[in-house]
Amino acid sequence: MRLKTFNAPTMAEAMRMIREQLGDDAIIVSTQKGESGGVRVTAALDMVDELDDPVMDHRHGPVAADLTDILTEALERHNVPGRLTDRLLRTANSLHAADPVLALAGALDAHFHFATLSDTDFRRPVMLIGPPGAGKTVAVAKLATRAVLARRPVSVITTDVIKAGGVEQLQALTAVLKLRLLTAETPADLKRLCAGRTDRLQLIDTAGINPYDRDDVAALKAMIDAVGAEPMLVLPAGCDPGEAAEIADSLKSLSITRLMATRLDMARRLGFMLVAAEVGGLRFSYVCTSPQVAEGLAPLNPVSLARLLLPAEAGVKSSHYGDMAFG
Repeated sequence: MRLKTFNAPTMAEAMRMIREQLGDDAIIVSTQKGESGGVRVTAALDMVDELDDPVMDHRHGPVAADLTDILTEALERHNVPGRLTDRLLRTANSLHAADPVLALAGALDAHFHFATLSDTDFRRPVMLIGPPGAGKTVAVAKLATRAVLARRPVSVITTDVIKAGGVEQLQALTAVLKLRLLTAETPADLKRLCAGRTDRLQLIDTAGINPYDRDDVAALKAMIDAVGAEPMLVLPAGCDPGEAAEIADSLKSLSITRLMATRLDMARRLGFMLVAAEVGGLRFSYVCTSPQVAEGLAPLNPVSLARLLLPAEAGVKSSHYGDMAFG
């Protein structure tokens, strides 16, 4: 296994350096903000000697004897649809990676996109949306806590002014952070509160919507359009993959960009994440692995998602989400 870290002014430049030095089979392990600006990207290349490898698939190159079985069993356990499983397996086997985690990470990297929130680009407010009970309010509080701890300016707004206790719950959480919770009942209210605040991260909590109700979706779209918000879909673990696909498809008119999965400590089957991201064209962003506001928010990259999907015996140190280290 060959690991190398690249520092570059832009992600595009980093990817050029990776392809130039490690080739097209390199797998992105982690991406971080550079200490002096730019990006810091760690990439991996699994080197396999074809002459020494006892198992050879002459159509695709060397393949670990049990790699396909390990990945197939894991994806089936997470209720990933067969069509998507087949695509991921073909890509994983073509990467010549003996480590199941890196093989799956490479396949996920090839078929999906990953993007956390920018630490510096605050031009668009971030709006968390999703069905009732998905965990949007706690997720907003977690993101706000992350910003406060990083000493980044942040504002929190809620449009969930009808649900009993909705404002009070978020107000109690923001008070601990010494943040003033702002409320907006209409698109005009929201536009006024967000105007000229590009100096800070603006997080917007919303009321749970019925994704199949046109009026609900239209009302939410009016809020999004009023401020040019970047919508992030929040779905709870345990969601049926078929239902997740239909929710993502029903909300395409909202131009959702990212996906956050919550309550991963309460479920063990995560196929819904892959299906929702595929159907909605969404980028994986964060997962929530604890009900505690000050902890349990983890950014996702291909390797950390692969670790979530694979069992401990496949090379992951712990299968308990709360104990995992995310890169």
